[in-house]
Amino acid sequence: MANDMIVQLSDQDWEELLHEKDEKLKRALRELADVRYALDQSTIVAITDQRGKILFANDQFCRISGYERNELIGQDHRLLNSGTHPKSFFKQMWATIGAGQIWRGEVRNRAKDGKFYWVDTTIVPFVNQQGNIYQYVSIRSDITDRKLMEEEVRKSEEQYRIIAENTSDIISMIDKAGNCLYLSPSHRTVLDHDVPEEKIQNLLDWVTKEDRGIMEYAIEHVCSTRKEYTAECRLTSGGKQIWTETKLNPILDESGEVHTLLLVTRDITERKHSEETIHHLAYHDALTDLPNRRMYIQHLGREIISAKRFQSNLAVLFLDLDRFKDVNDSFGHDVGDLLLIETARRLKTCVKQGDIVARLGGDEFTILVSQLSGRKHAEEIANRIIQELEKPFVWNGHEFNISCSIGISLFPDDGEQAEDLLKRADTALYTVKSRGRNGYDFFDPTMETKSLERILMENELRKAIEQKHFEIYYQPKMDIGSKQLVGMEALVRWIHPELGMIPPNRFIPIAEETGMILPLGEWILREACRQNKEWHEQGYELKVSVNLSARQIYQKDLVENIRQILNDTKLDPKWLELEITESIFVKMEEATPVLQEIREEGIQISIDDFGTGYSSFSYIKSLPVDTIKIDASFIRDVHHNQESQAIVKAIVTIAESLNMNVVAEGIELTDQAEALQLNGCDQGQGYLFSKPLAKQDFDHYLKAK
Repeated sequence: MANDMIVQLSDQDWEELLHEKDEKLKRALRELADVRYALDQSTIVAITDQRGKILFANDQFCRISGYERNELIGQDHRLLNSGTHPKSFFKQMWATIGAGQIWRGEVRNRAKDGKFYWVDTTIVPFVNQQGNIYQYVSIRSDITDRKLMEEEVRKSEEQYRIIAENTSDIISMIDKAGNCLYLSPSHRTVLDHDVPEEKIQNLLDWVTKEDRGIMEYAIEHVCSTRKEYTAECRLTSGGKQIWTETKLNPILDESGEVHTLLLVTRDITERKHSEETIHHLAYHDALTDLPNRRMYIQHLGREIISAKRFQSNLAVLFLDLDRFKDVNDSFGHDVGDLLLIETARRLKTCVKQGDIVARLGGDEFTILVSQLSGRKHAEEIANRIIQELEKPFVWNGHEFNISCSIGISLFPDDGEQAEDLLKRADTALYTVKSRGRNGYDFFDPTMETKSLERILMENELRKAIEQKHFEIYYQPKMDIGSKQLVGMEALVRWIHPELGMIPPNRFIPIAEETGMILPLGEWILREACRQNKEWHEQGYELKVSVNLSARQIYQKDLVENIRQILNDTKLDPKWLELEITESIFVKMEEATPVLQEIREEGIQISIDDFGTGYSSFSYIKSLPVDTIKIDASFIRDVHHNQESQAIVKAIVTIAESLNMNVVAEGIELTDQAEALQLNGCDQGQGYLFSKPLAKQDFDHYLKAK
């Protein structure tokens, strides 16, 4: 009975065991099916015999190669040979798997349609009980995209290497301490030396001692802010010193910290020399080499601050030469220039060291007397100047005499601002001249009373603006070489019903001072845009330039007004250029964002009358400016004066380095135009091409052109 029970249990166990094994087999088969599906979707699988004949090819193999399964079975992998790899490549592969070892490598194959593809390949040999290889299983992954990317990276790296090794700039990589990690070969040419890279320890060793702090600060700034920084400093090598501009860029690690810096260093020595020339021209009178108005105002401002601090006094003397025009008319401008040079020399002998003698223009000079002991001190200097200038001037064996008139203002009695002191000294000068010249006088508040003529002019101007007694004249801008018309400048003329045409120099200053320039300027801009749009519709697509006064720049709603005018007239902003004067540098911080906003509208900006006393390229570089217009005073003698030619060339050089255009004003002679071309200035305007023309005359001019 016990034996029967054991048999029954054994049968039950047997059934359970069979069931369990059946389930395990089913699971294994499902798992194998899943693995096969996964392999078919992502991996190329092939089985070959010991001779390399394909016995099995999965779906992915067929998809990637483009062959049907029956086209692959029985073939060997030479069917897919792309010709990329040498015979030694496959010889080494067969040697490895023939020895029973697994082979891994990257293979480039050719699909049925002729396209190439890359596969990451693993070949596993299978050995029977006798130790003989009877088949190989190869597992491949498509890496075509990765290989293409690697090739692109390789080409990119090659391109950057070629650029780095052939650029005229010095490209370097340094650590935070300035130690060189990489240095492009161009350092030998730029710095004119033969020092090998391995002997170059630290980039800071090249920087002059005076400028080393600049570069150290630049490195520290980039490391702390993780932002690009540009520094200008001098480098010394091979016994010479050059100016360089270096752009420092941070290279961040995975944590976002700066671990190295990429530097691009450019030789700007020529530009710096040009800037120094321009800087001197910007702050000095070209004829006498005295400080000009801008330098004088700046120095006067500093002296006022010092005088306030130490409670000292100053005097401003404003003088001009009496009947200087008669000298020019009688003896010519060359003699007049010699007289001005001699006047400047004599004036400098009348003041002590530390006082400033400046030429404002024409025959106008001004003297700043610091550490003034009192009113009598100023009188002594004025008398000394009058006596010195009364001495005969000798030219070419001829003697002639000339006198001067002087107006004097005192700090702090007559004002505490530079412009106020200068203006009131000028007012006192006008009083001296009005009563007969050849003398001096101190400013008195009663002198500021407006003349009857000024009051009448102001009233008439107000009525003229209300009744629109103005007309726009247009002066062509030309390409000097081709005589091609490239644009025009809009110039306002006041047509008085009784007095006729009144020139701008008589009413524009009054409009500026009274604020009437705002409605007048808006009318000029609107009329110029409207007329230009009309010419565009007739087929004449030209840019019109309109003068923008300093008073308008600081107008609160200027940009919105310009935008509205362009919208009303339907003139594309690219056909409008606004010309500003150098006086904006006085309040550059306020003007810059306004000009930037105008420029963002697509309107171009030009600096008019460049070189008349305010300009400095340290400011120009900071302003959103497209064009520099060289003042006519530099053009007048450019065809025979080497100094004027040097000025033009220096301006053109700097403008080109800042991607600015240059236009010459006041061209009257063919020789002037030729001299401008020789010195790099290709555009200009002046009577050589055309005087300003009324609208109907400009219509005829356009048709003729």
